Amino acid sequence: MEIIALIVSVLSLGVAFGGTYLSNKRAKEALGESRRAAADARWSALQEAVQRLIGFDPTAEPIGDRLANLRIAMIALIDELDGPAVFDRWLAAEHTLGATLGRQVLETAQPGATIEQRVNRLGPLMGWAQALSGNLRRFRSVGLDVETLSKLRLHARELVETLHASHGWDLPPEEDPRLEPMV
Repeated sequence: MEIIALIVSVLSLGVAFGGTYLSNKRAKEALGESRRAAADARWSALQEAVQRLIGFDPTAEPIGDRLANLRIAMIALIDELDGPAVFDRWLAAEHTLGATLGRQVLETAQPGATIEQRVNRLGPLMGWAQALSGNLRRFRSVGLDVETLSKLRLHARELVETLHASHGWDLPPEEDPRLEPMV
């Protein structure tokens, strides 16, 4: 009788360990799925903010809210991902480029412009938003590549410099000189 009780106990212990293992495995899978879902939501929110800039006319309504929503979505994605630091710097450079293009649209606006003139004036802003959307979609599908991010960041910064020089504007700082990084 004692042998039967021992066999039943060993079998019960085996079932308990097996159940615990499967439970832990499923919990880890669920946690991974949850993290992926959170990251997907952040990518989608950023895409939505970018899409709201395509076809947007800053002369018809203020651009500030849309740029603020864009930056908020960028920060949320950066905080969610465990990506390279250059991803944050690239997104900041793109945000600065978008703000610069919006400023260009506002400052070159002419009262009484035809629809064709208005669309042409919006072209660079819409083109930038479409390119940013495409780059974000690519990074979402294939992952973040440090070399490509660095090149895109440099390109965005060069465009900002060119636009500011062509209009005689002061360059915006790449970083706020009043802030110091937390260590």
